[in-house]
Amino acid sequence: MFNSFPKRGRQKKKKIMKKSSNEIFMLQYRIKRYQAMGNGAMCQTLNGRLQKLLAKQASITM
Repeated sequence: MFNSFPKRGRQKKKKIMKKSSNEIFMLQYRIKRYQAMGNGAMCQTLNGRLQKLLAKQASITM
């Protein structure tokens, strides 16, 4: 019974990591698109969001 708790934690962590990685790829795609269109303000906004997400992901993995 006690062995199931760490497994649930790993599954939850894996699910969060998967969601974060999908968000990271989407943000990177959107940044490239806005750069191509010449919308620097939106690029900066998305880059800030991306940096926060990367920092959050790094703290989860440690």
